[in-house]
Amino acid sequence: MESTLAPLPPLPNLSAQLLAVSIIILQRTIRHNSITTTRPINQNYDFIVVGSGTSGSIVAGRLTENPNVTVLVLEAGGPQLITSDAPSHARQQVGSEIDWGYRTTSQYPNAGNALNGAQVVIPRGRIVGGSHNMNFMVYSRGNRRDFDNWANNYGATGFSYNEVLPYFLRSENNTDANIVNANPAYHSTQGPVVVRTPKNPDPVITMLKQVVESWGYPEADQNGPMQLGINFFQQTIFLNATRSTTASAFLEANNGRPNLQVLTRALVRRVLFNSTRDADGNLTAIGVEYEYNQTVYQVYANREVILSGGSINTPQILILSGIGPRDHLNQLGIQTQVDLPVGYNLKDHVYVQYDFEVLDMNLITSGIDWTLENMYRYFVNSAGPLSQFPLVFMYLNTPYNNETDWPDIQIDFNVDPVGNDLESLVAGYRPEEREGWRNYYRDHVGQRNRMGILCFHYRPHSEGRLTLNSTDPHDAPLLNTRYLTDPYDIASMVEVTRRALQMAHQPPFTRLLRLYQQPIPGCTLCSSGPIWQCDSYLECYARAVTSTVGHQVGTCKMGNGTDSVVDPRMRVRRVNRLRVVDGSIYPTITNGNTNVPCMMFGEYGASMIQQDNGL
Repeated sequence: MESTLAPLPPLPNLSAQLLAVSIIILQRTIRHNSITTTRPINQNYDFIVVGSGTSGSIVAGRLTENPNVTVLVLEAGGPQLITSDAPSHARQQVGSEIDWGYRTTSQYPNAGNALNGAQVVIPRGRIVGGSHNMNFMVYSRGNRRDFDNWANNYGATGFSYNEVLPYFLRSENNTDANIVNANPAYHSTQGPVVVRTPKNPDPVITMLKQVVESWGYPEADQNGPMQLGINFFQQTIFLNATRSTTASAFLEANNGRPNLQVLTRALVRRVLFNSTRDADGNLTAIGVEYEYNQTVYQVYANREVILSGGSINTPQILILSGIGPRDHLNQLGIQTQVDLPVGYNLKDHVYVQYDFEVLDMNLITSGIDWTLENMYRYFVNSAGPLSQFPLVFMYLNTPYNNETDWPDIQIDFNVDPVGNDLESLVAGYRPEEREGWRNYYRDHVGQRNRMGILCFHYRPHSEGRLTLNSTDPHDAPLLNTRYLTDPYDIASMVEVTRRALQMAHQPPFTRLLRLYQQPIPGCTLCSSGPIWQCDSYLECYARAVTSTVGHQVGTCKMGNGTDSVVDPRMRVRRVNRLRVVDGSIYPTITNGNTNVPCMMFGEYGASMIQQDNGL
C-alpha cells in the first residue's frame, strides 16, 4: 500500500512567484471575459440558443462550424471565473455569485430533516458553461442499459446505447492511454473536451482503492463494458489543470468566429410565437424576449429557437411562454398556448456523506487554500493542491436490484477539508439543532484531513415536480423533489451506507481512517452493536442530511407519448421551430453522473438541427 509522489520543482523567490501568478491570472481572465460580445445585437439570427451550459455550448459551437449559419447565445450569468477553473474548488462555488441559489420545497419528513425548513440546497450554475463550473468534473456516461431502456420502454427512439455512443465519442479527448487501449471501442482521443485520470491523487485514496481491490473488487472503466468495480473517476480537466467545461472547449475556443455571438447577463423571459398557427394548429416559435441591463428586448430566429437552460430554467421559460400543464397555467393567469406536462418527471440523485479523519496527514495532497505557493504550483506548474479533486468510485448492487449488470448504488472516497468558520458550518441547519452541530464540528474546524465517504443510490424511484411560484421570471421555481418518498429509495440508502460503514471499520481501513465519534444531532445510535447494523440510525441519518448530487433531470421528458414534452428529435410537441437540448429531456435518470449525457444531447441535437435544416 505504498504511495510515492513525484517531487515538485523548487519555488523561485516570492516576487517572481507573484509576478508569474499575476500574469497568468490576467491572461485567463481576459480569455474568459472576451466571450461577451462587444458587437451590436442583430434583429435576426438563424438560431438562438438560450443557455451556454453543457449542451448549449456544444450546439452553438457545432452549428457555427458552418460559416453561413449565425447563432446568438443568451446566457443569464457572466463569464467563467478563475476560481471556478480550479478543480479543487468543485464545491466551493455553491452559494457564490455564480450559483442560482435554488432550494427544494420542504421535504419533511422524508428528507432534509436537519436542514433549514427541510429544504435541500440545489446548486445550479449561473455562468457561461453552466453547472459544469460547479460539478465534480466526473466523466461518467451511465450504464448502456439506461439508454436501451430509454429506447425500448420510454419511446425515445434513436437513443439506444449503440445509437448514442458515437455522439459521446464526438466530444471526448481521453488522454489515458491505458483506458483507451483497454476499451478502444468505448473511447475517443479526437474531441475537444479533455478527459483525464487523476495525475497525482491523494495517497490515502490510492491506498483505499488498493485495499478494496485486494478484497476481490475488479478495476472498472466506468464508461466501458461493465460498471461493477472500483477505480478513479476520470474527469474533465485540461492538461493545464483547469476545468474542461464545454463552454471553454466549444465557445471560448471559437470566440473569433464572426457568426457566433454570446451575450452574457441576458435573462430570457419567454419564447415568442407567430400570431397565427399552421394548418395543423401548431404554434411556430419566432424568437425570444430577454432582459439585459434592466431593459427588455426581443430578438428573432430565422430557423429555430433552442432552449438549453437546464432542468430548472428551461421548464420555467416554457411555462412563462404558455407551454405547460393547463391547470397550472390557469393558476398563474397565463394563457395556455400548448397543454404539455412541463415540470413533471423531476428526477435527481441524492447522497449522504459520512465524515472520517485521515490518521496520517502525509497521505493528503489535495486542498483548497489559495496560498501564494499553491497558486504558483497551480498556475505555473499545473500541479499542487488546487489542481485536483480526485475521487475513487465503487459501483455495487443492493439485494433489491435484480439487474446485476445495471448497478443501483455507488460509494465514493475523496478528501474534503473542513471549513475554518464554525458558524458558517452550522448555518444551514435548523436553528434549534445548531448547538448540537457546533459540538459535532467544533473539534474538526479547519482540518485538512477529513475524508468524505459518499453514499449514493443511483436508480431512484421517487419523482418530483417543478412548478412556478409566480409569473416573475426572476422568481425561483418551486422544486418539490420528493426525495426518498419511495420505499425502495430509503431501503437502498440504508443498504449503501451499511456497506460503506462496514467496509470502513475493517482493517486495514481502520489504520487509515477514523469515523467522527459523535452521532449527528437528532439521530440516536442503537444501544448495542456496530453502527452499520443500526438501521434506525442509518435511516435517520439519510433523512436528516440528504444532499443532492446536482443531477436534476427530466422536467421536459422526451418520448412519443402524451406524457412527453419533446419528441425523440428534441422538438417541443405541437410547436414548430422550438427545440429543447439539455438535461430536462431525460426520459428517466441514468445511473451515472448526468453531465456527460448532456454533452451527448448537445452533439446529437446539433446533428439533428443540421439535418432538419438542410445544413
